[in-house]
Amino acid sequence: MDAKKRIPLNDLKKDTYYDAPLWLDETFLLLSDDAPVSEYLLEALKTWGYKGIWTEGSLTSGSSATAASTDTMSGAVLNNDAKEAEGRRVARLFFSDLAGFTRKVYDNFNREGYLDMTAITEKVKTVIQIIKDFRTYVLRLPDLKAAGIDYLYSHSARTVIISLTIGESLKLPNFRLIELGIAAMLHEIGMMKIPKQVFDKSAPLTENEKKLISTHPAQGLKMLQDYSKENANPLAQDILMGVWQHHERSNGSGYPQGISGESITQFGKIIAVACSYDAQISNRPFRNGIDGFTSMMTMLREMSSLYDEKVISALINSISLYPLGNYVRLNNGAIGIVVNIGSHPRYPVVKLQLDENLHMYKEQPIIKTHEDEEGEEGLTVTEVLTEQEVKDLASRDLLPG
Repeated sequence: MDAKKRIPLNDLKKDTYYDAPLWLDETFLLLSDDAPVSEYLLEALKTWGYKGIWTEGSLTSGSSATAASTDTMSGAVLNNDAKEAEGRRVARLFFSDLAGFTRKVYDNFNREGYLDMTAITEKVKTVIQIIKDFRTYVLRLPDLKAAGIDYLYSHSARTVIISLTIGESLKLPNFRLIELGIAAMLHEIGMMKIPKQVFDKSAPLTENEKKLISTHPAQGLKMLQDYSKENANPLAQDILMGVWQHHERSNGSGYPQGISGESITQFGKIIAVACSYDAQISNRPFRNGIDGFTSMMTMLREMSSLYDEKVISALINSISLYPLGNYVRLNNGAIGIVVNIGSHPRYPVVKLQLDENLHMYKEQPIIKTHEDEEGEEGLTVTEVLTEQEVKDLASRDLLPG
């Protein structure tokens, strides 16, 4: 950051602009030069412990983009777009922080056998609050990426978010949500005992490697049990069971014990769904992830045999069959992005991007999809765009890159 200067957080003021982008670090762009410093962004930076940001620019009087807008409707659209951009920016900042924190937890435990349970608990509390306040952005799981963070840690961080979302839908009390979040964060800790060249392999695993990987729940349980024996405040039994049982399945086909049904604890059932869902939608070097809708439908088909029905229902009711952040095509040919859940899992709220002729909507209206009503054909989702389709449209500047 030789060309950039550091601005202490206390010097940043609400609604101010800079004439160059603001950066959180070498790789994370925090604000473009046409976006104001928002109150929430300031609070988020304080909450996550950042002391300052970096920029090549200086404080300026305002945004040229904003000053150029005089039309009332255009101004409203710009305001909506600014809110959208800020929400996505904050969600990415939040996730980058969470994934980085998870990496530190794993690394410290692997090297020193140490868990800072106070810090972990506080981090889970923050995640719970962020999900409540900014769920429409935080639950856009395709957006949640952390540059420079290995899959193991980003996967564990997303599993925390998904698990807590399910737990909230199931109306777990706050102390149980905190324990669930801790279990989800630590659920892959046993991977620290697996050679990195195996769990981070960029090709399909051999049968022997699969057997080695399948030991990680038991490895994680032993590591955490050993830690608990040596500390005055041992981990709660439900946390240990969540780590141990996250690969068990309702029909007994899972591992390491091959238990079924009610023998699996609630945390084991929740983390099983959260972990599986994220694994399916995530890209790996040896395969592409599938879209959220296809993953949902796959899990629904397997619900009675592999997953707990109440947990699957809680996930669907929280993010809908067409999860937040997915690009979809409607029955009138228009293309939009799912921005909120609707009154029914089949009918999400969609922000329209392109009409049936691939012309951009100037004002990008937000509509509620719905079933047929008397005298009116319902607007419904007919398909989810593939990742390649989205990339192709983005390459033509028809969708955001």
